[in-house]
Amino acid sequence: MGKILDYDEMNDLLGKLENIKKEKPIGYTYFGLPIDHYVYGRGRYHVIITGGTHSAELISNVFVIRFMERLSKKEIFIDENLYTIHFIPILNPEGTIIVTSAIRSLIPRDISDEEEQTYLVTYYRNCYIEGDYATKYGDKGIKLQDLMFRHATFDIIDDKYKNLKDNLKKLFEENNLPIGCMINWSSNGRGVDLNSNIEKSSFIERVSNGEEIYAPLHLNNIRRDILGPLGCPYFKKGEIEKENEALLNFYNEIKNKYDYIGSFIYHSCGNIVYYLGDALEENPWVNLTKDEVNNNYEVAKIYSDKTGYKLEGLEVYTTMDSKLKSLFPITLLIELGSVRATPLSQFMDFDIGGDENFKFVYSKIINKNTEAIINCLPILKEIFNQNN
Repeated sequence: MGKILDYDEMNDLLGKLENIKKEKPIGYTYFGLPIDHYVYGRGRYHVIITGGTHSAELISNVFVIRFMERLSKKEIFIDENLYTIHFIPILNPEGTIIVTSAIRSLIPRDISDEEEQTYLVTYYRNCYIEGDYATKYGDKGIKLQDLMFRHATFDIIDDKYKNLKDNLKKLFEENNLPIGCMINWSSNGRGVDLNSNIEKSSFIERVSNGEEIYAPLHLNNIRRDILGPLGCPYFKKGEIEKENEALLNFYNEIKNKYDYIGSFIYHSCGNIVYYLGDALEENPWVNLTKDEVNNNYEVAKIYSDKTGYKLEGLEVYTTMDSKLKSLFPITLLIELGSVRATPLSQFMDFDIGGDENFKFVYSKIINKNTEAIINCLPILKEIFNQNN
């Protein structure tokens, strides 16, 4: 079997984990899908781990689930009497259904790892070619990587998600979405980018003014100012999507009821760990103290050292993640993987050439980030005790 997990496979695997309890969902999406919450341990110190804000960043879901699986099988150790780990492995279930349905239109479940790898490297190479065409010629035509998934249309969505399927059809018809773009779907089922769906989003004014905004490089045939695969900040101006409302309420609940010591938010890609940098403009959420900034940096530095990821200061506070980082220190934002061709290229797992960034991408993501979490937990606990 290959390394990619589709939505149903994720839930099947999650349902079989031992020592990890499925709790009440933190909320439900617009089309009624649960945002599931799992808990490991019963200790005093509470940590939140989240994946899948952007559904095309599929490796973030898979990493969190594989981390949970290792915990369940006791392949890694976290003291369950000391820590309570809250997992939200699929924050964007609607988008995950869309992306993984698109993947399964071409790449079957019952495929060997070797066969799957050929699809992944082909997808990566096509993205690279199209990125080059965009840079050299400004080419906004149909993309090679999307042509691989040209038969992935709204029709492939299972009828058990009929409301989601019907809305996807409507988005394609009303917004003339490009062929094959379901493979690039980062938004939720309403076509809203969850990370941009926040009061101070950098996109809101531009979208409200009617500006046409295109994605960069190999995605430059996708508009970000309309409801669709990526970027659009709202369905209705001022409206916060149910996924974001649920996540913010959940963070508040954990912080108010327990000894919350930190969280890890996973995205892809870039091999980056973000700490709280000096804001280029005033942070609209909170005035961060020097100690909070220093503590955040300290944990980010340890994470960076363990993974080899770049360490960068977050300077622009216009996303949902930046709001969470500001209100709930210590929160790290981690960009998994070195290859910028989501959702497939982060699953490449062989020696692809001389550049170390492209060798065994998947294994490095799983192993190095697992080690980093385990090494950061005692530091989070120590910092919390020093300040409380």
